[in-house]
Amino acid sequence: MNISYTNIHSHFLIENDAIGIKNSSTNFSDFTTAKYCSIGIHPWYIKEKIVEQELFYIQQNSIANNVLAIGECGLDKLSEVDFQLQKNTFIAQLKISEQVKKPVIIHCVKAFDELIKIKKELNLTVPLIVHGYNNNKQIAEQLIKNGFYISFGKALLKPNSNAVKVISKIPMDKLFLETDDEDVSIKCIFEVASALLIVNKDELKEKIFSNFIKTFNINLSFRP
Repeated sequence: MNISYTNIHSHFLIENDAIGIKNSSTNFSDFTTAKYCSIGIHPWYIKEKIVEQELFYIQQNSIANNVLAIGECGLDKLSEVDFQLQKNTFIAQLKISEQVKKPVIIHCVKAFDELIKIKKELNLTVPLIVHGYNNNKQIAEQLIKNGFYISFGKALLKPNSNAVKVISKIPMDKLFLETDDEDVSIKCIFEVASALLIVNKDELKEKIFSNFIKTFNINLSFRP
């Protein structure tokens, strides 16, 4: 069987030889044209005056069949947006994800302690995926210990990055790959990851695809 490349998070349309999720967190209307997408409010772009309206929009449209996940959303201590507002908005989206039973694609910068605390306090059951991971081994271990999935992307292309050092420490059933906002093919990301993991590329494609099917509850009959 010819397994597709799996791109868990992209700001561009998914390539023809891949299956994956188009991010619609900065342009909600994107979700109507993408085969599979996520919808959410990115912590950089939270506007207090309209956030309730946007949350209502997400709640109303999160049940659409092509909406596979909530996000990207999360916490970013480097953002100029008030951190308490970020937390409130993130928690609201996590509650929506629990209601519709769909995974969450998470943007997290310097707020991993808060992220783990929120997961515990809300007693979340949906899969939580930290995307674009490029932090140290200790944080990765804490995330895995607390049930998170981890997705790697463009940082794998930088030889001395934390992502390069950490990817081999992640259990294969908790691993995803992505292109994020980088103008690079998912095939390129897979080739680099395959070399770092010392795993045959076809085996890696099969494992990541399997993770995708299970985590996002994809019906195999709809596989491209």
